[in-house]
Amino acid sequence: MKHFINSSIAISLFLVIVTSCSKGGGSAPPVVIPDTTKPAITITNPAPGQVFVAGASVPFQATFTDNEALKNYDVAISKKVVGGFVLKVVPTSVPFTYTKSSAGLSGKSQNVTLSDILIPANTATTIVTTGVYSVKVNCTDSSNNTNSTTVEININ
Repeated sequence: MKHFINSSIAISLFLVIVTSCSKGGGSAPPVVIPDTTKPAITITNPAPGQVFVAGASVPFQATFTDNEALKNYDVAISKKVVGGFVLKVVPTSVPFTYTKSSAGLSGKSQNVTLSDILIPANTATTIVTTGVYSVKVNCTDSSNNTNSTTVEININ
C-alpha cells in the first residue's frame, strides 16, 4: 500500500508539471545581455615615431573591429604639449592641427584610409611648429562603447 501511495504522488506531481508547462508556463523570455565590449582600433599608418616635414602629406590607415556593430570614428592630430614654456621664433611658429569625424561606419569590421591630411608648407612669414604630434583615434560602436588609441609622430 505504501508503494501505491508513493507512486500515486509521483504520477500526480508529473501531471501537474506537464500541465503547467503545456499552458505556456515553461518558456521564459530570452535574456538580453548588454554589449559592453569596446571596439578595437589598429593603426597601420602612420607608424609610431614616423618623421614628416612641412608640406608633406600624412598617410592614415586604420582598422576598426567590434563584436556587434561599428558606429563612428574620429581622428585628431595635435601638437603634444610638453611641460614648461614655448619660445616663439621669428617668423611666427604655428602648430599643425587636423580633425576628421565620420558616422559612416557599419558592420563588424572596417578599414579606413584617409588621404587628405596635409601638413602646411612653410612660408616666409609662417612655419609649422616642429616637434612631437599626437594622432588620436576614437571609435564608438552601436552600443556606445568607446575606445581610443594614440600614435606619436614627429614634424621636423
